[in-house]
Amino acid sequence: MNLEKLNKYQTPVTEDLKKEVGDKVYTQLMDFITGVTFIQTLISDESIRGFAKDRPKHPDFKDGRILVDLTRPHILENMEFFRERAIFFQKNGKYTNITPNKNPKSEYAEFWKEELRRWKYGLVRPSDGEWISGDYYFYLNYSPIGLIKKVEQTKKGRIRSERIRDFAKPWLGDYLFYHYMEQAKHLGQHGKLLKSRGVGFSFKMASMSPRNMYVLPGSENPNFHLASLNSYLDGDKGIWGKVIDTLDWIGMHTPLPKVRLANRTADKHIQLGFQNEYGIRRGLLSSVYGISLENNKEKARGVRGPLIHYEEDGLFPDLLKAWNVNRRAVEAGETSFGFQLAGGTGGTTGAGFEGSKTLFYKPDGYNVFSIPNVFDLNINGTTNCGFFWGAYLNRENCFDELTGEPDVIKAMIEILNNRKKVTDATSDPATIAQTKAEEPITPAEAIMRTQGTVFPVSDLGEYLNTIEPILEKFVSGHYIGNLVYMPSGKVEWRPNDEISPIRVLPSEVDMQNRLGAVEIYEIPRTDVYGNIQAGRYIAGIDPIDNDTGSSLFSIMIMDFMTDRIVAEYIGRYPKPEDNYEIAVKLLKFYNAQANYETNLKGLFGYFKNANAIQYLCDTPEILKDMNLIKPQASTSKGTRATPQTNAWGRQLQASWMISSVDKNDPESNLKLHTLRSIGYIRECINWNIDGNFDRVSSANMLFILREDRLRQIGLIQETDKKKIDNWVNHKFFKENYDSKILETTYE
Repeated sequence: MNLEKLNKYQTPVTEDLKKEVGDKVYTQLMDFITGVTFIQTLISDESIRGFAKDRPKHPDFKDGRILVDLTRPHILENMEFFRERAIFFQKNGKYTNITPNKNPKSEYAEFWKEELRRWKYGLVRPSDGEWISGDYYFYLNYSPIGLIKKVEQTKKGRIRSERIRDFAKPWLGDYLFYHYMEQAKHLGQHGKLLKSRGVGFSFKMASMSPRNMYVLPGSENPNFHLASLNSYLDGDKGIWGKVIDTLDWIGMHTPLPKVRLANRTADKHIQLGFQNEYGIRRGLLSSVYGISLENNKEKARGVRGPLIHYEEDGLFPDLLKAWNVNRRAVEAGETSFGFQLAGGTGGTTGAGFEGSKTLFYKPDGYNVFSIPNVFDLNINGTTNCGFFWGAYLNRENCFDELTGEPDVIKAMIEILNNRKKVTDATSDPATIAQTKAEEPITPAEAIMRTQGTVFPVSDLGEYLNTIEPILEKFVSGHYIGNLVYMPSGKVEWRPNDEISPIRVLPSEVDMQNRLGAVEIYEIPRTDVYGNIQAGRYIAGIDPIDNDTGSSLFSIMIMDFMTDRIVAEYIGRYPKPEDNYEIAVKLLKFYNAQANYETNLKGLFGYFKNANAIQYLCDTPEILKDMNLIKPQASTSKGTRATPQTNAWGRQLQASWMISSVDKNDPESNLKLHTLRSIGYIRECINWNIDGNFDRVSSANMLFILREDRLRQIGLIQETDKKKIDNWVNHKFFKENYDSKILETTYE
């Protein structure tokens, strides 16, 4: 795109800017500008983005409102038009100067009838058809939030601020988010938000239930805010307190009904209304509930109403299960009479985030309103997703006060500069990933796992982002097919276009289609006589034992001389023996020895009966030296998988990934950039202690064998006691495992 012609809200991209920010930040800025379609749109000049007057009218309404394009938004103008009541209140301490009058036909009564109409249907600007929904109108004018106010500029260039209670500003991020929800509800669908930290999401959601209680009255219309932990409901950051604040504000500053039939703090239930002298309930009777699942995961089963909100859904237990159960409570056939919305913040930890990720990237399977993914690098709208709220949309001091239009360039530079400071100060992958995930520029950054993993998820994610747009080209040089025995007993390769390798996570594999296929990245290298040098190739195996189960069989082959992974098989045949036979053939094809998990006994017996025991390595000596197995252990082959050995195996993988291909050139590519296995990259990015990651397990065995071989040839110093002695006492285990678990091993 033409960077010399941006809209007037953007910081100019010039040579002076390049010099000011430095080559690294400038290069990253250009990568995002050229690779993220949504960012390209936001910074484009006025002739490309257009204005509300240039948009077509909405065909389903007769009030002149425009069709809002969420992925190619027009430039906002004069958003103060929609904040008239808030601005009036800021100046006068009240919403109107009209004298209160109880007459239902008085000017005062008509004023509040009009306000209630706007709460329900929103407001359209007649001059150009610009409009906002009722939810957004209520939020802007009747739900004050915690707002950052600039106090002074410090000598070091930073801005000292304080937090005050005031009405929201007209941010483009808010405008698009509320239109996303409105479009979803109009289609009878639900919503999924993936967001940056600090966009005021809990304030927005806390305003929705009070608004509903006045425009959708009745005991049959309760509103629900669901959270995994009490802390997301209670306290200063809790959404329940914000709900109460909004209801109290309406009670203090409007003549609308304020008496509460129920106002219980303990079980978080408020109902508007009263009992007359006969004990009959009267009034609006609308209600709101705050439900924590901290001590009872089934507490929210079957809730129904106009709003079901999942707060911090990345920590929500069994999110997809709860979502599907509650769908049945708010849908009838093709009709929806309730709206579910799940919101998740980048950087959330725990296995529950998989549900949040699924709702975002696979919305169509859950009746979530989907839009083209213009937010990720190089995807360009070819897939669908939920709504993404990038850190560049609402960043403080990076937007126009009157329109809410963001200065994306300025915001991006601040975000990237902050990342550079972190990466310059630490090499810890978790810290770097956390920094990116909490202020994400793309959804891929927001879903990065930030704790409980040693893998460099940030680098892996960036690498995967470069692969996925050219995936077909990337894998075109891979060999897919079968290994077959020749009459001589030699194993040879046969291509097979009718079978497909598994390149997704094990949890995403269709149970009816999980046979998989051998995928070879590099054919074994032979000498001039056609022989493969003994010891050149090593392997790791994660076996299976039973005829039924969800785990997949996985084997990885590495070229020990080039230090690259050259082949793999992952899949599951109905009979374990069929999987074992694939491993035998692969090992013979590469003349490789494999380390394998000895917890399951079937593989060893099969290799023994097949006269292939020589392809299984002896138990690595390094495990004894590191006290990871007992010195008197009688196991002669393979490695017993324990929490300790698995953790060490993952650490070895991570260390290999972030090491340079050329050790004499620190600026050369990382070894993770040599990976050809899409599935393995995805597993490392998504790994968590509660999940099933079969490639990572086989790689544990592979890298333990690799470390043992390196030690044997003298490439690892035996005197580094801090690194190899008493691994079991590492703080990782004290922080993540019960002491009793460490005394046992996996079965």
